[in-house]
Amino acid sequence: METIDGRQFANRHDLMEHTGYTRNPLSRMWREREENSHPAPRLINGVMHWDLRVWSAWFAEHNRQRRDDAARRRAAGRPAK
Repeated sequence: METIDGRQFANRHDLMEHTGYTRNPLSRMWREREENSHPAPRLINGVMHWDLRVWSAWFAEHNRQRRDDAARRRAAGRPAK
């Protein structure tokens, strides 16, 4: 983790440790960034890093929306994805 101006910036490995997710789901979220508004990275020494506070808020909202979408599908009688 890198600290710049008092803010923590996390690379993918740091995000894996922070969330418990593996590389594949995190990579998928990044690939789908146009649809899910994934935060933009900052390059630090040529490596993508994300402001951990911004990314964590986005991640919480992203997961809340996924849970809500799954609940709506179940309520409508469609299987959850």
